[in-house]
This record gives sequence, C-alpha cells and structure tokens, in this order.
Amino acid sequence: MTTALLPPRVRPTTARPRPRPVAPVRRGRGRPPALTNPERIEQLLVDIRTGATVAEAAAAIGLSRTPVYNLRRNDPLFAAALTQAQAAGRAARRAVGPELQIDQHGTESSYTKRNCSCDACRAAGTRARARRRAGGGPTPNTRTAAAA
Repeated sequence: MTTALLPPRVRPTTARPRPRPVAPVRRGRGRPPALTNPERIEQLLVDIRTGATVAEAAAAIGLSRTPVYNLRRNDPLFAAALTQAQAAGRAARRAVGPELQIDQHGTESSYTKRNCSCDACRAAGTRARARRRAGGGPTPNTRTAAAA
C-alpha cells in the first residue's frame, strides 16, 4: 500500500497551540540555583564584609560560588555591592592578624600560593622556612627526609 493514495491528515481546528515559555529555558544538566532572594543576597554580602570569601559565604547560604558570579556578571548594582563587600572583607581579615593575611604582600602565603616574588614576600618565605627548619626534625625537602 502506498502513502500517496491515503488522504492527508488534517489537524483539528479546535486544538489550542501549546503555550511557549516567556524566557528560553536553559537545557543541559539542570539549571543552577538562582540567587534571587533579597534576604539571601544580603546575608551573603554581610558574610563577605565580615571576612569570609565568596565561596565560604555562598556555602553558608547553601550555594556554590557560581550563582554569585553569574549574578555579578548580570547585575551591575550587585557587582558594585560585591566589590565593596570584598574590599571590606579584606580589611577585616587584615585586622584579625598576620596569619590570615593571605591576600597581602609580605606574607609567606603570598609567596607560596600566589607565586609573588617581590622582596617582601621572598623575605617572608625565607623567614618562615628558617623558622620551620629551626623547629627541629627533617623537612620534606632535606636529604634525610627523602632517604627515610
């Protein structure tokens, strides 16, 4: 039997077309949780102002840092507020003590983690290394530790 002899199918006129979404829906593995609640946004900014990093503050409200950076990219008002909160957070971490001054020059962590080779950071790395070696026992970089 050939399909040329069959009458064409006609769509009933009473059928309503399916409504289309207003905004396109993102496909893939799922949409990340949106950061739209003003209370959650304010809590995030308060945590960052008091010295938490973006990842720590986002984890405190049950998110990863990705929605925070997505909102910063799409909302200029939030971007300005986040920048001010991060500056206040850096100042709060510096006020606590030198052991938390990860983002400041002249510390061992700046020398080791950020690969800063300015004179102040190299001197801080040298002092910390000398302090560890004077503490006794082999360090992982010495020959006695490698032989053991």
